[in-house]
Amino acid sequence: MGRWPMPRPPESALHPSAPPSEGRGDIPPAAGAFVPGRSPQPLNGEVNMPATQLAPEPRVTAGTSDILVVDGVRERREAMREALASAGHRVDAVADEDRALDLLEERGHQVVVLGWPRVVGSAGDDTLLNWLRVRHPDIQIILVARPSSGDAAVRLANSGASGLVHDPVDPDALRDAVQRAAERYVRRQEARRRHEDDYVRRRHLDAMSHVFENALMQLSLVYQPIVRARTGCVVGYEAYLRTTTPRFETPAPLLDLARRLGRQFEVDDRVRSLVAIVMEETAQPRTIFVNFDSGELTRGVLATRQDPLAPYAHRIIVEFGDAGPVPEGPQVRETIDRMRRYGYRIAAGGIAGTISGLARMRVLQPDLYKLGAAVVQNCDRDPVRRRHMARLIDLAHDEGALVVAQGIERPEERQVAVELGCDMLQGFLLGMPKVSFD
Repeated sequence: MGRWPMPRPPESALHPSAPPSEGRGDIPPAAGAFVPGRSPQPLNGEVNMPATQLAPEPRVTAGTSDILVVDGVRERREAMREALASAGHRVDAVADEDRALDLLEERGHQVVVLGWPRVVGSAGDDTLLNWLRVRHPDIQIILVARPSSGDAAVRLANSGASGLVHDPVDPDALRDAVQRAAERYVRRQEARRRHEDDYVRRRHLDAMSHVFENALMQLSLVYQPIVRARTGCVVGYEAYLRTTTPRFETPAPLLDLARRLGRQFEVDDRVRSLVAIVMEETAQPRTIFVNFDSGELTRGVLATRQDPLAPYAHRIIVEFGDAGPVPEGPQVRETIDRMRRYGYRIAAGGIAGTISGLARMRVLQPDLYKLGAAVVQNCDRDPVRRRHMARLIDLAHDEGALVVAQGIERPEERQVAVELGCDMLQGFLLGMPKVSFD
């Protein structure tokens, strides 16, 4: 698959020993737009999409809970403080609501143990309960009251308290009640955080959708020639995406964003429209390579009435160049058969002799196989790379496919590609991507 064109080619590309000449060649007619960098890459700056923007809080476990004991009965208050501190909790113990309110504002607590009915405060008995319900509804409240206290159950229900401990207080029962309350606090905090995360994520997706839509409308295509290996005649052009949106230096981050938003096919549709316009306006027939996401094989648009490239199918070579696995199954086979009936030709890249690459060849049965720059470049200097390249060329020819060597930047690389039997060549040495075919 071709590389995204850099601002300036290597020095050798400025003085090619055999500049390409215009010619028809004999590869099957085709048209297509190559979209480089299909593999996901991290986005930069504002387009990065973190899973969450809120740092997770640590789980509250035994020994880490912050407990506030509020009880006007000194002996009971101190006994509860000692029982909870012995379990490893951090405990504040106060006698009145006013001091309790100050501590809650200063330190924050997960659980409040509230002695009943002897809690006294300047504003009345319900001040603390009302404050907790309004300001900190997640804080868990445990009431401590005698079983004979007639309104204990009513207070328990009305206060929103999560537990009741009978007086006289059993230390083990108190510790168990506090631990259960602390765990409930954690669950409520986690649920609230998930809700907030979902809200942040939705807002972020909305913003990124707006960025994506603006970038999509500013997409354009440039075309790099593909030449016959032995004669240098131009036999076709590969279309590359170019974006003028400043935050996307290359199309790769835009394509990654499209996948994250689940809108990758909108990029393919935009490419279809641009290539169809070029096909209609170009007086001289051109063969163009167009690169699509492999998901198009199951989408049901290729080679149908909804496909704007269908009228030009005999001049289109569709390349499924992304390195990931291609889908399989009856629907894929039907799509490929229908494409061939329309006149499309198929190119495949990213094979490189791997198991997944061989599976791509088996599924796609391509008419052309593209050797990427990672295989081709420096093949004249690296004997291992050269042998690997030779095996891939033989494999493609055995399957009846023509071979395009990409990334040719030096005359020595071109010479090796020709000697090994490549049918076509592509790279900065042979022609830079341009907005026109001239």
